[in-house]
Amino acid sequence: MLAQGRKRKIDSECRVFKEQWNIDYFVIESNNKALCVICTDTIAVLKEYNIRRHYEKKHSSQYYKFIGQLRKEKFDKLKKYLSSMQLVFKKKAVEKERATRASFHVANLLAKKGKPFTDGELIKKCLNEVAKEMCPENVDLFSAISLSANTVARRVEHIERNIKSQLKDKASKFVCFSVALDESIDVSDTSQLLLFIRGINANFEITEELVSVHSMHGTTTGIDIFREVEKSVAEYNLEWKKLKCITTDGGRNMCGTKKGLVGQINKVIENSGGLKPLVLHCILHQQALCGKHLDLSSVLDPVISTVNYIRSHGLKHRQFRDFLEEMNAEFPDLPYYTSVRWLSYGKILARFFELRTEIEIFLNEKNHSQVLLKDSEWLWKLAFSADLTMHLNDFNLRIQGETSLICDLYSKVKAFRKKLILFESQLTRSCFTYFSRCDKYRQEAATPFPNLFAQDVILALKQQFEERFSDLDACSLKLRIFENPFNSVIGDLPSELQMEVIDLQSNDILKDKYKEGNLIEFYKCLPSDQFLHLRRFACEFISVFGTTYLCEKTFSKMKYTKSCYRSQLSDEHLNALLVIGTTQLDKILSEMKQFHVSPIDQS
Repeated sequence: MLAQGRKRKIDSECRVFKEQWNIDYFVIESNNKALCVICTDTIAVLKEYNIRRHYEKKHSSQYYKFIGQLRKEKFDKLKKYLSSMQLVFKKKAVEKERATRASFHVANLLAKKGKPFTDGELIKKCLNEVAKEMCPENVDLFSAISLSANTVARRVEHIERNIKSQLKDKASKFVCFSVALDESIDVSDTSQLLLFIRGINANFEITEELVSVHSMHGTTTGIDIFREVEKSVAEYNLEWKKLKCITTDGGRNMCGTKKGLVGQINKVIENSGGLKPLVLHCILHQQALCGKHLDLSSVLDPVISTVNYIRSHGLKHRQFRDFLEEMNAEFPDLPYYTSVRWLSYGKILARFFELRTEIEIFLNEKNHSQVLLKDSEWLWKLAFSADLTMHLNDFNLRIQGETSLICDLYSKVKAFRKKLILFESQLTRSCFTYFSRCDKYRQEAATPFPNLFAQDVILALKQQFEERFSDLDACSLKLRIFENPFNSVIGDLPSELQMEVIDLQSNDILKDKYKEGNLIEFYKCLPSDQFLHLRRFACEFISVFGTTYLCEKTFSKMKYTKSCYRSQLSDEHLNALLVIGTTQLDKILSEMKQFHVSPIDQS
């Protein structure tokens, strides 16, 4: 104890720099230390003995002859020179940091737009040319910005890590969260699994982001997909028991209740003591819906093969467009079929129907006739399929509202179901009020409308919607409570909500707040000490994906980013580009702690 008590603490000795040391030893004070203006060495301890020893050992032999006013002038000169050098070094350091920041900003823009890393080199050349004309004195500053392909790639990786770091911080505060998964094949025939997360914290702040892209080169069974999801859940330190909803594209490997993804997740949640989450299959792939469940292949296959015949050869395609122009056709061309995403079927069927006469004449001239274009029943099916897929397209667009909640989604689902019932009723009477192409074809049809075919397709579509949204049907009462607690019947409420809803319905101020129309802001303003259970109840439904907007946006971006011209893009860089390109975080670069300038970055 005595030994510890005798230890000297330099910081506690309160040593003060003395001005006379400036002239005596050619030192100045810098950050509570003595800095030699001759050699720029630092004497850590502000003690005259240490400072004098440094001066006598290194500089006394050269500077002892400077005395009086001459010594003071020499000190001032050395101090001024040191200050000027420090300013130069500081300026260079600032310029390097600015060049690095500029490099990060350019890399971030390239990533957001899905552009190749090599575009950075072109941008640098453009900057240099602009600088030569606009500010030639600053050309060197622009030349210092490192935008080589390797540098841009490193910047993109750095930005992605920063985004993930922010997401981890936000995920740690989630009260509850939901996941959405979608799988599609890219241009290199690799299965790409996108995992999205939507979470909410106690302050009703919502985070909705793409958290990972899993490139699956082997099998894509439910267990394979679950393992990838499990990795991401562990990476972001999420708790399974806080998971409230799983949104998928309805594939068997996703929705299987035993070996599928849903079944695997339910097992884990059950083991962790949580409740089974909602399961929705609202990510609609028309190629699966129309090809497998609705059996429209008898219409789709001939249409696609005919379009490919016309468009696959440049000469034929040009001749076809010239032919349409000569015929004064309503449309100048046929859209190209693509199997990616939902919009292609509706467009291609509708355009094919409108140009059916011109297509038939053109094919006959090329000795490549399509007999189905003379088949009245098949043309009926074409008109019906075109109308129905356009209604599906309209539904898909409606459920892509960027800020929609799950109650908004359910309202649109219920509305579309009712429309299907109306369609079914009208078509049995050959009433084509909402099937404009069928109504148009009726005037030239040689056979009656294929009512049996239409009824089978609509029945299959109704069954699909019942299966995909069965969990929403099961909790429709809770959804109504969430959407409008003021209209709720107290006896229908869960017991933990009854007293709180009575207080809520009796509060005119909160009723006025609800009428403003923003559900999230309404629940956010509820005092947590009075409406604890109601706030928790609302959090569960707010955390559920109420729109497919982010999913559709990401797949469109993936199709552009990994195109036939960039099919060799690595899985890691594809993941980084999509994460950066879709993030809704608005402080990506400003949140970065520091910008390092490595020797490699000077290339």
